[in-house]
Amino acid sequence: MEKATLLFAEKGYETTTLQDVAAAVGVSRTALYHYVTSKEELLAMLVEQLSLGLAETLAALRARTDLTSEGKLRELTDTLVRQRAESPHQFRVHDQTESVLPDPLRSRHRQARRDVLAALSGVIEEGIDAGEFRPLDPRVAAFSVLGMCNWVAWWYHPGPDYDIDSVARQISQSAVDMVADVHAPRGRADSARSALAAARSSLDALERLLPPEG
Repeated sequence: MEKATLLFAEKGYETTTLQDVAAAVGVSRTALYHYVTSKEELLAMLVEQLSLGLAETLAALRARTDLTSEGKLRELTDTLVRQRAESPHQFRVHDQTESVLPDPLRSRHRQARRDVLAALSGVIEEGIDAGEFRPLDPRVAAFSVLGMCNWVAWWYHPGPDYDIDSVARQISQSAVDMVADVHAPRGRADSARSALAAARSSLDALERLLPPEG
């Protein structure tokens, strides 16, 4: 799966052959047939793993009762950022191959995308109703958050300048800042968590400005 995903991302799905995958893995094409029968099957496995699994994870996060809307938005954003950062090639392939997915997989994939959007917009709408977030269009806000998270797959590269923890914190804080009602009453615990998250993001930014030790 890893080799096929990398080939799909670099060469393009339509120009990659099973022979290419077999060569990358180091086996014959005949041996590869013991595991998969076509590259379409590999693509289907990739979609099942990434898209459908994510939709289920976000739905479970949204259903949690131990978090405020702000807490849910932070968790949802954090999950999206980390997935894009940890599996950038999978997401790129995902993004580029929707039009060639066979039915019914295409329908399931599109439904999973709608479910991800629904989870985000639902949390934002709940926050508006609870007075935590400003009155705005939940779908537009959700698309904005998704845009920030999705682009991570294209620009993020692990290294000393950008570790995934600080990146996830900063983008999660940006998502909250975009929708938060600064005049809304907050409990002590919520205020403390929000202040701590903002402080961590600021410390991450300051640390990147420091010259290397030695």
